[in-house]
Amino acid sequence: MLNSLKKSLVLASVIAVVSGCASSVATDYDSNANFSGYKTYQFEDRGDAPLSLDGSRIQQAVDSELAMKGLSQSEQDSDLVVRFDILEASELRADGPTFSFGVGSGSRRSGVGYGIGASTPTRVTEIKYGKIAVDLVDSETNEVVWRSISQRQLRETMKPSDRQEFIVKQVSEMFKEYPVVIN
Repeated sequence: MLNSLKKSLVLASVIAVVSGCASSVATDYDSNANFSGYKTYQFEDRGDAPLSLDGSRIQQAVDSELAMKGLSQSEQDSDLVVRFDILEASELRADGPTFSFGVGSGSRRSGVGYGIGASTPTRVTEIKYGKIAVDLVDSETNEVVWRSISQRQLRETMKPSDRQEFIVKQVSEMFKEYPVVIN
């Protein structure tokens, strides 16, 4: 019994460590791109479309992260163009208790049995959320050289302060995967 308890605790610890190591972002980049050559960036021109509240939060967070990487923002003729978006997604979630009962009778010798069963339906709701996506596009080749997508969910029901904190943390996690430039 004690040995079984120890095994269960070890297994629970391993699961906790592994799940804690799961990345909250998915990042990809062109390993042939010359990241040391990128010194300036500008945000993609969105025309007359207004920037959403979350869009403004993302832009500020990306601006801060790129500055920490040694890049500076430029109004024109930049090395990189930054595109970002909130990708809409949803998941189905089953809620509510399910109650079941059954009645049966039968005989072992005859193999004949009778039964009645009933259960309540499961309530299914659609939960909508967003995932932050950031692309860095080489201005000269017009090709994406770096892309990161948050795996955590930006929910519609978050308070403004929670949204701000969430976006800053996710963008920071994204840029941890920006290729290190050694000069």
